Amino acid sequence: MTLQPAVGARRADRPGFLLDLVTGAETDLASVQRLAEGAAVSLAGAAGVALDAAATLTRAGNPPVTAGSATRAYNIASSEDRYSDGPMAQAAASAAPVQVTGGSGSQRWEPYRRRLTDAGYGVALAVPLELDARSSCALVFLGPAGFDFTPDLVGEAAWFAGVAAHSMKLAIEVRSVRSAGDNLKAVLESRTSIDVACGVIMAQNRCSYTEAFGKLAGVSRQRNLKVRSVAENVLKALPNGSPVTRFEPPALA
Repeated sequence: MTLQPAVGARRADRPGFLLDLVTGAETDLASVQRLAEGAAVSLAGAAGVALDAAATLTRAGNPPVTAGSATRAYNIASSEDRYSDGPMAQAAASAAPVQVTGGSGSQRWEPYRRRLTDAGYGVALAVPLELDARSSCALVFLGPAGFDFTPDLVGEAAWFAGVAAHSMKLAIEVRSVRSAGDNLKAVLESRTSIDVACGVIMAQNRCSYTEAFGKLAGVSRQRNLKVRSVAENVLKALPNGSPVTRFEPPALA
């Protein structure tokens, strides 16, 4: 993670600010952890006091992923999923910052306020990250009792979320491409094993490819195994053992 120039400078003077959620982050959790830690450092520098932060990423078909710059920040953020309340969900739904203070206010936040107080916090500020239709993410900044997120700090938090959104989208896209590549490689390796096994069966039985594949499929059904597993067993039974069937992408000229 690189923060340049120094956190706390005016946003207009920081065109080189970079939040790296990709390098060395192999999972969504790793990226969300970096996001939470970077957020805490960034806004604390602008506020002049120590702040904690947490983030939750939700992707279609996957359980929510939550991380925090501190254990108590993580607990506050993850409690929203358990209790179905808190400002992060509202910030993500409304695409706008949501602040919860320790004083009087809307009764809807009372259970959340109690958890804030129990965790040693006095105020929370949630800001959304704009991702895509299948993903949502929100940050929550947590401050001590008596602290106030001024309009300038709210703007700072929203600016940070904008930068983080670009980085998070990139991280998700990179992992999607990697996953697609891994899946393609697995399919090609499976296809190669099956083709080689069919060739062996064709030579042994003087039959066509279709007939050879039918034999593999028949054993697959009888033994409740994948066709690839049956093919690999055929290859392992060869006198010299299974030949190398690992797929290697062609070298670039």
